[in-house]
Amino acid sequence: MSIAPIRIIIALVATLLVASGAYTAYWYSAAAELRDGMDRWTQDRRIAGWNIDLGDPEVTGFPMRLEVFVQTPRISGPGSRWRWDAPNIRARAVPWSPRKILVSAPGIHVVTLTVGDVWAELGRAEADIVVGKRGIKNFIGRFSGVRLRLPGGEKFVADSAVIRLLESVAAGPSIKVDAVSPGTDASETGLGLALDVRKVVLPEEWRPSLGRDIDKIAMDAVIMGDVVPAGALKPSLVLWRDGGGTLEVSALALDWGTLRLRTNGTFALDENLQPEGAMVADIRGIDATMERLLAAGVIDSRAAFAARIASRALSFSGGSARVPLTLQKQRLYIGPAPILRIKPIRWN
Repeated sequence: MSIAPIRIIIALVATLLVASGAYTAYWYSAAAELRDGMDRWTQDRRIAGWNIDLGDPEVTGFPMRLEVFVQTPRISGPGSRWRWDAPNIRARAVPWSPRKILVSAPGIHVVTLTVGDVWAELGRAEADIVVGKRGIKNFIGRFSGVRLRLPGGEKFVADSAVIRLLESVAAGPSIKVDAVSPGTDASETGLGLALDVRKVVLPEEWRPSLGRDIDKIAMDAVIMGDVVPAGALKPSLVLWRDGGGTLEVSALALDWGTLRLRTNGTFALDENLQPEGAMVADIRGIDATMERLLAAGVIDSRAAFAARIASRALSFSGGSARVPLTLQKQRLYIGPAPILRIKPIRWN
């Protein structure tokens, strides 16, 4: 073998050794930065009055991943108004894109509130998170095998749920829940919210008039206005309302028993922090739905009659009816006719 090929081989080996050493140093530096970031976040929260117990997180995954394992963390907010007891949590990213994180936390989650415990048993619980300079930028959560138990003992079941939060989304265009990125052509932007929940079973104790089974609940919306945490939920909602906050719903779908609803509109909170809004809805099954609500005593005969008249006057060839809906002062209207009284929401 001549000297030239030997030199080439030596140069290649040296280059690989240098590159391997540099990458190893980079990985351990990224792992140390990740651990330092978790420590800073924990200390910042504790200064703000939180109680954080993450145990001793493990950082592994060399050479192709950064993986963090946190065993049964416990987090409580300022004043111990709430506490979250979580199962084991795994988070992983690749070293060359550490701000895109996949989090997995199946198992039993317990949120302790002043009114009692909320239990959530999740067969699958995964979230894709993109971290920006100011915190979480995008969040997509995917859940299946969902079982919830409320403080009063009521039990919810859902086959699957997808929830997405997006920073700086334009109001107006529909947001696809599993889309890679939203459109942001409009000048006004807000916090994008999309959800898609399938095969819901409501608590038996509620005796819902349209049945316990809901096939689909889906919504694409943008929360306009500054969402400023103010400790408790009610003061935060007051700040959002007083700042002109609205919920711009580009699409809302509900398949519940005989009812098939598709609508869009704008919602806000009134002086009593109760929802109000105006929308246009395509509705199928109004007659059958009114019959069930009337039989359950939810509406009276005049409301049922008004809904049927509106349905027949505004239906398309006997199919769905396109009707204006208004929610005001805890009453739901079809056109000018009051149909249903809504129970007040107690945010405390």
